[in-house]
Amino acid sequence: MMLPLAQAVVSPEQADAVWRLETSWRYAPWLTVLAVIGVVLLVGYCYAKELSPAGRGYRWLLAGLRLTTFALLMVMLSELLLAGARSGRPRFAILLDRSASMGVVDARSASDTPLSPVDDDRDTASAGEEDDQADTLPQSRWQQARERLLDEEAALFERLAADYDLELYTVADQREPVDVGEQGWPATMSDIQVDETAMATRLGDAIEQLVAGSALPAPQGVLVVTDGRVTAGTPLATAAESARRASTPLYLLGVGSEDEPPDVGLSDLLAEEVVFVDDVVSFRATLRTTSSVRGPIRVSLRRQGETTVLAEQTIEPPADGGATPIQLLHRPEQPGVYRYEIAVTSTADELNTGNNSVSHELTVRDQQVRVLLASGGPSYEFRYLKHLLERDSTVELASFLQEADIEYVTADPSAIGRLPLRAAELGEYDVVLLIDLDPRLVARSFWPTLRAFVGDQGGGLALIAGPRYLPGGYRDLADFAALYPADLSGAGVGEAVTSRGFRVAPTPIGLGRAALQLADDAASTSRVWRGLPELYWYAELGPLKPAAQVFAAHPTAASPTGQPAPLIVTQYFGAGQVLVHAVDSTYRWRRRVGDVYFARYWVQTIRALARGRLAASETGVELTVDRRRYELGEPIRLRLRMGSASADQQSLDVLLQPKSGPQQTITLTRSADARGVYQTTLDSLPVGTYEALLAESVTGDGAVTATFEVTPPPGEFARLEMAAAEMQAAAERSRGKFFTLDQADELLAGLPRARRVPIESLPPVELWNRWWMLAAICGCLTTEWILRKRRAML
Repeated sequence: MMLPLAQAVVSPEQADAVWRLETSWRYAPWLTVLAVIGVVLLVGYCYAKELSPAGRGYRWLLAGLRLTTFALLMVMLSELLLAGARSGRPRFAILLDRSASMGVVDARSASDTPLSPVDDDRDTASAGEEDDQADTLPQSRWQQARERLLDEEAALFERLAADYDLELYTVADQREPVDVGEQGWPATMSDIQVDETAMATRLGDAIEQLVAGSALPAPQGVLVVTDGRVTAGTPLATAAESARRASTPLYLLGVGSEDEPPDVGLSDLLAEEVVFVDDVVSFRATLRTTSSVRGPIRVSLRRQGETTVLAEQTIEPPADGGATPIQLLHRPEQPGVYRYEIAVTSTADELNTGNNSVSHELTVRDQQVRVLLASGGPSYEFRYLKHLLERDSTVELASFLQEADIEYVTADPSAIGRLPLRAAELGEYDVVLLIDLDPRLVARSFWPTLRAFVGDQGGGLALIAGPRYLPGGYRDLADFAALYPADLSGAGVGEAVTSRGFRVAPTPIGLGRAALQLADDAASTSRVWRGLPELYWYAELGPLKPAAQVFAAHPTAASPTGQPAPLIVTQYFGAGQVLVHAVDSTYRWRRRVGDVYFARYWVQTIRALARGRLAASETGVELTVDRRRYELGEPIRLRLRMGSASADQQSLDVLLQPKSGPQQTITLTRSADARGVYQTTLDSLPVGTYEALLAESVTGDGAVTATFEVTPPPGEFARLEMAAAEMQAAAERSRGKFFTLDQADELLAGLPRARRVPIESLPPVELWNRWWMLAAICGCLTTEWILRKRRAML
């Protein structure tokens, strides 16, 4: 092995050429030292004991010649040579973050010095005053950083350029080199602008490429000017670990405010897509605020392009920020297709106003709902419901009563003599209401027809429990059990009679549904439900299925699972919806107020159940997506319901047409759970607006479409405060330092001293294999022999 013995700069003319002595000595160093000491002691001892007339000085001269000979032999045996290398200036990199977040004007910098109006007619203002006024303009993060870097005529760059080969890069969604050239640092920095279209900061990737992704020696330091928000690629902590392994400290100059900026945003808008005229439509959304937002916030509902406020709500945001659910109610009075917008007023100093509104398209239709009302006996619930629906001009009613006289069918215009048993007959209705029917008197072919009516055709079904049959008497009907939102094995029959009155208590989920809105706002609706007349009987529905939702529960009684006993339960089944009432006396809500609440609840409920049928197009084909707007990378669920159209194929193709770019074909596979339903999930679409189109040849009529939008993630603006803690940790991990703009004056003193780095090896100079080396050995031996002979020494 080669062991370095010394270092020296050989010539002042080549200050970058460094030479050092190396040897191939193969023995352990301590053995070499012992051998040298032994030889020195032996030679000294021999000459000290030499019996000769020569004096002491003469003998020491001879001992020196003997030791010199031994040293020269050691040099030859060790194959001593002079190894050289040419060294150069080390690298130092500067990374400038120019992503979209660096264009943010922090609230404190924008409000530190308020702007005053400028009089355009001033002719006496001096240039100095104009410069002073320009200085009061709010500055973005990049503008502040640029000013500090160019302080004292760019002294930072001049100092670094004197000791290092300086490299300058900008970073956003990728790293780009910047050539300073002859224009100088001030001009170069002025040319660099924030990239407003760069919605990602790959700062970690840029650092890793610098310290480990190049054939050149790693930089001896990296100065990073950033707000610390890494929104894509390698995390900053991982990049700091790579820098530590490469012995490259990171010096981070943090830009921006550490305080969370004020922000008010709306998201997750949910509402029906197709409703009837005069339906109560519930627009639900989530209001998100940061901890710095104070004071009440007004949220309003408008039609897009109109100024009239249709509904509004005032929210007091949480002190520590977070999400607040909101609900706005509206009753459209005219048919048509409308786009509604929920908007919130922006707060002072809010930086991101792009999330202050969300929109939703709503189709309003003016047509009757076809309802089949069937009951086992002429109960009060049946009578009041029948009379209510007969009077309602928006409902086309057909009624069936199992225990009716023969004359009943001819005497009552709405009465029918039997239940429809064929799919075509039942398909003439939108909603079916069953009140405690005796299943033994119903043809068994009715239940699979009813199941297909709900699951395949999108029909609505309401089941009202009774003291005789429903639900416990239906345990042996498999098709009914599939529709029912609970386990029929645990359902009771008339077992939960109570003598103590109770009021139906809507759950938070139920209060969010339009069907349960008994007033014009959420607070009034809650008061109405608390003031409704008491009921005195309910049925045990049984253990609920996982997909079931409880709209209302008993205020005090509990189910066997320990939860409040459910009174109004719903679940979606295929394309339709099933609603179950555990009570059969809602007619009592008419007490002293008539049909005010009883009619409003049931008409809204029936219309909500009918929307599955209403949403289908005239051809019976419906193409839908689960949302109108997706963030990049989110799964997009595309669903096609064929309805009465042909649905025998195992898959169907849909054209996906982006607003810009080539169209592509998407294959939807047939669902195993519902007949006529095809679906797929898309998860790799780029940002843009898309239209999914089912060809006319499949529908047999007009084309069926669904539109949606893929938007870039909020990444750059999701969190706008400076990531000081992350940058501090990265600097410590890489053995560097973290500075803020206020500490920028300390930056020069904190940067490392330059250390030259080897560039190339020079040809070695073999010292041991030289003629003068052998001549020196021979000369020492000859001189010692001659001197010994002159003193008559052996």
